[in-house]
Amino acid sequence: MSILRSSFVAASFALSAIAAQAATVIPVTQDGSWYAFTVDALSAQSGGVEWIDSDHDLSGGAGDFQALSFTFTVADKAILKLVDAYTAGDTYNLFIASASGSTAYTSSSVAARDLSDAVPPSFNDSYDGAFADSANFSQLTLTLDAGTYTVTGSLLQSVTVDGFALNATSGGLSVTAVPEPTSLALVLAAAGVVGVVSRRRARG
Repeated sequence: MSILRSSFVAASFALSAIAAQAATVIPVTQDGSWYAFTVDALSAQSGGVEWIDSDHDLSGGAGDFQALSFTFTVADKAILKLVDAYTAGDTYNLFIASASGSTAYTSSSVAARDLSDAVPPSFNDSYDGAFADSANFSQLTLTLDAGTYTVTGSLLQSVTVDGFALNATSGGLSVTAVPEPTSLALVLAAAGVVGVVSRRRARG
């Protein structure tokens, strides 16, 4: 079995395992807002490195550290962004399930870091700041077509302490709808009308 096929099979098993245990489902608004996820092998109910929820609880309390998934429906097209936003050096697996099947992705490669050597950059969940620093913070950008999607993830590369994986970090995910061509044309036309009216008033 080739390395590529082995990686695909491993990713498929990981996706199935995460989907099976996902307990907290967060609906995503497609306005570019960031949604947080956490990785903490010591706190996760499974003891693993899948994305977990530390902010929400089905009973309304604090996060219950269950596996976390995000869901949304795209009308035409949308841009999905993922970013590591806690300690530079972590990377992620991203799993997207839709009616057409399941696909695994990995966030961009960044240098591995050991906290014993030096304290790496940290944005403490400032997602826009981390996304702007692609040299240090792993990220991923995808264009999605129309459909209903469920997104889960897991930690791929962790920062280390004296050579041992920390397996604790956090990041953010956002989805931004891309306006349909007709909607965009109407917006531009409206902007043009407003501009003409403003110029006429200025002359008057």
